[in-house]
Amino acid sequence: METSKWAIVNIETGEIINDVASFRTRKQQVSYEKIKRFQNYKLMDSRRFVQCYHDPIKQVSSNLSLSECGAIMKLLVHVQFNSGGLLQKDGEPLKQRDLELILGRSKRQVATIISSLEYASIIKATKNGRSKLFYINEKFHMKGKRLKKIYFTKLLSKKLKEIAEELRLEELGFLYKVLPYFHFQTCALAHNPNEEEEDRIKYMNRRELSTAVGYTEDNVTLLVKKLRNKGLVMSINSCGNVLYYIHPDLMFRQTNDGNSERFNALRALFEAHKVNANNRTHNSKG
Repeated sequence: METSKWAIVNIETGEIINDVASFRTRKQQVSYEKIKRFQNYKLMDSRRFVQCYHDPIKQVSSNLSLSECGAIMKLLVHVQFNSGGLLQKDGEPLKQRDLELILGRSKRQVATIISSLEYASIIKATKNGRSKLFYINEKFHMKGKRLKKIYFTKLLSKKLKEIAEELRLEELGFLYKVLPYFHFQTCALAHNPNEEEEDRIKYMNRRELSTAVGYTEDNVTLLVKKLRNKGLVMSINSCGNVLYYIHPDLMFRQTNDGNSERFNALRALFEAHKVNANNRTHNSKG
């Protein structure tokens, strides 16, 4: 084996120091620390997720219908890890016909939805021979690498795929529109979702939530009821107002896997509310 040409020497004695594992330049050390942070981040939360960036979503979602926002949720299922946002299935790029099947809409309806999402810059379509390639703009959503110093909510892939097959576009659209309001500690919807002091959190009530999603209060109540029966949204009365929570297995903002006393207690509370809501629905029908 070739002997290394490098060594560490004590400059006072001239002694060669052998008992050293390695040494790095400043540039190498910075690179090493960056890699370690990324590895630790993955170990803390190994669940796959789509990063949903708050400010860009908030800026455009107010101009989109619930159906259009629900279409985004369905398409996010088909964003692969570090793929540049290319929409694909089984390694093949999605085509117009695929979008029609995924969204459950006619060719004309899908063309209208995609046109709206292109106008909002969430979808980018490029020519590829006689067809098109469709991309999710990574300014809004990314799976893999991460933009620095930008607040985002994790949309957990396993649950996203599950609900994308079960829910109507309007129900998915509601969940999309509340992404920027998901509080990082409490999982509640709030005007200041990054606030660390819990007594300073400005929770959203029904009227404010209605304004945020661009829907009437009565329609918001109906949507919340449907999503509550699915165990995805929880509403709690507090001091005359209704507060809203999203299940931590769908949305999450911590750098861990959520397996803590706090989040497990929240999961149990969601389950209790789901059972209670379904029992009420069953009794009312009976």
